[in-house]
Amino acid sequence: MHKISVMIVDDHPVFRQGLRRVLESEDDLEVIAEVEDGLEALESAKQLVPNVMLLDINLPGMNGLQVARTLKDTLLDINIIMLTAYHDNQQVFHAIRAGASAYFPKDVSPRRLIEAIRLVQQGSYVVEDRVLEKPQV
Repeated sequence: MHKISVMIVDDHPVFRQGLRRVLESEDDLEVIAEVEDGLEALESAKQLVPNVMLLDINLPGMNGLQVARTLKDTLLDINIIMLTAYHDNQQVFHAIRAGASAYFPKDVSPRRLIEAIRLVQQGSYVVEDRVLEKPQV
């Protein structure tokens, strides 16, 4: 079975550790790194190239939107799921424009987040309860 590799980027250690525990309970998910700031996220992503990055918007050093934009400019095939304590339509818009494939408030249920990881890995976009497929070109 091919595992989906996941990198967790958040500046709160308890939140990172909680996410790791939730994700590691799934047979098809593997947490390959936990980092706490935007600059470290970029360096680790370039070295490890995870399938999915769980990325907080508010980070020290470089915010999550800047990280997403920079990663998309490098053309690395990393699916980004933005997680944030601040939720409004404008933030969703900025996250998707920056290169995110999904956007959730941090109070998302573990089941929903796990489902979103699998969906973005398959090429979908997910914003809360809406799943959008990439158009066929």
